Amino acid sequence: METYPLVEARNQLGQLVGRVRHGQEHILITEYGRPAAALIPISELEELQRLRDEADIAEARAREAVPSGRSMSHDAFMDQLEAEDRQEASS
Repeated sequence: METYPLVEARNQLGQLVGRVRHGQEHILITEYGRPAAALIPISELEELQRLRDEADIAEARAREAVPSGRSMSHDAFMDQLEAEDRQEASS
């Protein structure tokens, strides 16, 4: 995986996107010397989203199997899952 500072990546964005799209490369973009973002092929992003959706569905089914005595709307449930994901990512 190649690494580019943000300023350099901005100047070469078209070329980097082409390399990722056609060459299936991964590009790490840093800001102030620290990883800030990554360019990955869209097929990999779609796969990551699919896996996250599957994990969310599995979590929902597991929670349904254990009665908690309270019900929750779909939106509230998704908000709770996203909050838990953010909390895990920050730890």
